[in-house]
Amino acid sequence: MDKKLIWIKANGNSELATGHIRRCMTIASELMRNGMDVEFILSDEYSANVLINLSDQENTAFDARILHTIYSEPMGDIPVLQGMLQDQVPDFFLMDSPFITPEYVDEVNRLFEECGHKVATGYIDDFNKNDYPVDLIINYDVSGPKDIYSARIKLLGGQFAPLRSEFGQTEYVINRHAKRAFLSAGGTDSHYVLGDILAEIYEADSPCRKVLDNSGLCCDVIVGALFEADYKRRLQEMADRHKAITLHSAVGNDMAAIMSKCDFAVSAGGATMYELCAVGVPTVIFSFNDKQADFAKGFDKAGAGKYAGDARDDHRLVQKIVTWGTAAVDNPGFRSRMSKKAKEIIDGKGTEKIADAILNLLM
Repeated sequence: MDKKLIWIKANGNSELATGHIRRCMTIASELMRNGMDVEFILSDEYSANVLINLSDQENTAFDARILHTIYSEPMGDIPVLQGMLQDQVPDFFLMDSPFITPEYVDEVNRLFEECGHKVATGYIDDFNKNDYPVDLIINYDVSGPKDIYSARIKLLGGQFAPLRSEFGQTEYVINRHAKRAFLSAGGTDSHYVLGDILAEIYEADSPCRKVLDNSGLCCDVIVGALFEADYKRRLQEMADRHKAITLHSAVGNDMAAIMSKCDFAVSAGGATMYELCAVGVPTVIFSFNDKQADFAKGFDKAGAGKYAGDARDDHRLVQKIVTWGTAAVDNPGFRSRMSKKAKEIIDGKGTEKIADAILNLLM
């Protein structure tokens, strides 16, 4: 196959977090490994900085172009894209943004038709609400409707979660007694859930410590790329006071190895949950928004995780999470059943399947 040019539209910031760019980086890397040229199409400098920071963590690099548009108003992209097409036309355009509408895709398709070059299009959907006029649709939600799409190629279900290859190659052991917990909120932690969990476990005035025994439990805490500076300092101060707390920043390609050493996890409902499932780590999930709540409930229903609640309005969330973790410490059967269910849903090979589908579309 001749080398093809692929554009990927994605953004990252404090509202969107880093998940959209991170998963597109994974897909881009696999496409580049297969000989494709890939260029990111970003709305603004903030998203460009997110891409650079994540790329530095993973020791990789991507070409990118900044549109200087508003990420939440994608129709502003159209005149900029029209100008770009006078110099360069892609063979495939993959879009990944919650603000994309069918009308936006119609306009993109119109631009491609006017330039006289056949361009295939794809979209990564997280919401199960709209059909999109694309050639390829990706929706790896473990639950939700799958009959709304008319795309010629439909990549639907957890088996298409775009994870790095190491998540499908990690051995996981269920220990009789749990000693390590993995804590992640994703790229941001706007409600400071991780810090509150650590305080509940380790600080002397915690109500939970009066009734629950958490002695001997170590926590591996992922510090997200967009955590506030003051919050990072708070976490570091706790880690300085308690040797059982280990903070991880700029994890890069070590994430699967860190997960595999942990007996259970606490995670926000996002891309990290798919990674935990691929490794097989039993997980209690919390949410920051409605989408994450629906997402987490889907994993709970499938038996691959336990949904604890929403950080926005559940004032007992932290206590419920800590109580769940304490109950799981000496219950290897419970953790084993959840681990098995998780690995049945996510096989860790979704990125390869997505890249193969795109390459076949361009033949």
